[in-house]
Amino acid sequence: MAEKIRVLQIVDGFRMGGAENKLWELVEHLDTTRFESFVANVGPSGPLEDRFKSINVPVFDCSRTHRFDVGPIFKLKNIMQEHKIDVVQNTLFWADVVGSIAAKLAKVPVVISWETVTHEGNPYHAQMQRRLGYQIAMKMTDCVAAVSHEIKRSLQNRRHLPADMIEVIHYGVDLEKFSPNGSVASKRKELEFDDKTVAIVIVARLEKVKGHRYFVEAFSRIAAKHPNASVIFVGDGAERKMLEELVNKAGLQSQIRFMGIRRDVAQVLNAVDFFVLPSIAGEGLPNVVLEAMACSKPVVAADVGGTAEAVKDGENGFIFPPKNIEKMAESLEKLITNHELRKQFSTNSRRIAENDFSLQKEINAFQELYQRLLAKKG
Repeated sequence: MAEKIRVLQIVDGFRMGGAENKLWELVEHLDTTRFESFVANVGPSGPLEDRFKSINVPVFDCSRTHRFDVGPIFKLKNIMQEHKIDVVQNTLFWADVVGSIAAKLAKVPVVISWETVTHEGNPYHAQMQRRLGYQIAMKMTDCVAAVSHEIKRSLQNRRHLPADMIEVIHYGVDLEKFSPNGSVASKRKELEFDDKTVAIVIVARLEKVKGHRYFVEAFSRIAAKHPNASVIFVGDGAERKMLEELVNKAGLQSQIRFMGIRRDVAQVLNAVDFFVLPSIAGEGLPNVVLEAMACSKPVVAADVGGTAEAVKDGENGFIFPPKNIEKMAESLEKLITNHELRKQFSTNSRRIAENDFSLQKEINAFQELYQRLLAKKG
């Protein structure tokens, strides 16, 4: 029997963010007969650590104690050598920098960077120090796994990476966890939607980058004509108070409600009629869009990152330019008023999720990538 391929996942923090959660999902589902996983954290601690430990994956704390601490590099190097690591995969900025340097020192055969978000328009990411860090990391990286074709284009333009260095592996969604559920009556009742309500949900942090304020403005233009339309915001964040004031000022408090953080997102998605994501930046391929599609929901979303690779305009939803109030309002109204269109888009959403965005397809792509890159190194 061939030896297992040993993969060290290095991540910049154990927060419950999108990239971190996708890493957990990847490690959880890798074929353990062919791959052995290790995880090293070079950022803040968080709840994900216990989840990795619960599936008996070795976890190493390599976080820095101060800004210029180089200790994590040597800790990582020792881990790589001790465990004879074959593949290092780095997720998020600081992991890219220290992970690639440590892998070079430890002579690890394959180094992969997992790029999950676009950073255009964010001045923090344009800082010289950050750009320099990425330049160093990319010189010691064999392959960049991008979660969308849009990120690939961005990497070619922004970091001047050659196209053949970038592999597009779309995020995948768990099609069993997120699936159409006919028994939604009790959840709709709990959420105070009656039979005549057209229920709309946004699941996102209440942060500027997610674009809720633009949604409120767009919805305010059509709300009076459609009193049967009801919106819930699922999530929390720094903009909550401002958004609540905005909703009250527009007189929409009976049609837009704040639900906070929910642990029953799949059930909520099943209980609504369609999903909206009005982000203005910072998306790679929004996982929540795929979750909504897997639950057979039409999607109205801003054309940010790789969103339009999943939401086919006019097929399973509508795409509008970021911050474009008029186009967003137009798209919302089309779905609010047309039950048959919602039905058609719903069927198409699930089909696209099953064919192109399954979690198993994503896992298979990473497993094949690890094997192919290792084989090239001989």
